[in-house]
Amino acid sequence: MATPTVTVIIPAYNAARYVGRTLRSLRDQSFRDFEVIVVDDGSTDDTAAAVQLMVEADPRFRLIRQPNGGVAAARNRAIAEARGRYLANLDADDMWLPTFLERTTAALEAGGEDTVFAFARTLWIDEQDRLLPQTEQPQPPVVGYRELLTRNPVGNGSAMLMRTAAVREVGGYDAGLVRDFGQTEDWMLLLQLSWRGRVAMVAEPLVLYRILPQSSSHALDRSARGALEVIHRCQAMGPPLRRRDYWTARSLTLLWLARRALRIGRAGLGLALAARAYLSNPLWFTLDELRRPVLNLLLKPFRAGWRSVAAAPAA
Repeated sequence: MATPTVTVIIPAYNAARYVGRTLRSLRDQSFRDFEVIVVDDGSTDDTAAAVQLMVEADPRFRLIRQPNGGVAAARNRAIAEARGRYLANLDADDMWLPTFLERTTAALEAGGEDTVFAFARTLWIDEQDRLLPQTEQPQPPVVGYRELLTRNPVGNGSAMLMRTAAVREVGGYDAGLVRDFGQTEDWMLLLQLSWRGRVAMVAEPLVLYRILPQSSSHALDRSARGALEVIHRCQAMGPPLRRRDYWTARSLTLLWLARRALRIGRAGLGLALAARAYLSNPLWFTLDELRRPVLNLLLKPFRAGWRSVAAAPAA
């Protein structure tokens, strides 16, 4: 069997409801030279049966079953089995639009050997594949370590195409980080990769990232601890940045989590995270993302007064 250009790894735990849609989004890719390794991480539902249907229909798909060891262990098992020179993770409830592999592969190859990964932009979807309200995030013209640490335009682990050799060089996904701090291993990996080379951005939304009420992305208090641990490790081990860059990373990450908490009705947690966002950055007033909410709050009474004056009948 010829060696594929890309290996797609899919960790799957009790994903029977969505994994068929995920696999079909792979089958429909315009770029065809890939293999898919699904690791069923001890599922107790029909995940394996759903994957087996695709395995029997398409020889590029393979299923590995193992006792439950967590998402990082499942991904690392697939990385050990990968044959492609490029590697992509796709979570079992996410999907790619048909040109994801074509566009990211072209971007990675155009960047040359010094480019360690490429990524595309993301759209959020719900349980029924419907688009959710999107948060507009301006994309920097160049993405590197500093941008990935302070604002992380990649956003999720399903958006990247990486060089397999570089992923193995950094040791894959950090299972200890997941165990002790929650699922921030995607961010840690992309930061470690960015220490070693350049990053290519595809400025198109080609990733469909599913937001579920019960998903790990909603364990926001644990996510905050994990994110702060990632920033701490970067400050200790990564290329040196200015101190204010680490302050920016902490404050903007906490503010993003605060907004997520408010959107799912956890007002107390949202306010606590927002307070930490400001307290963690003595130069918060230099950042538009932090300055704008304060100005809006201060101006709110005046705006209400102006509206009431404008609505008053003429004497």
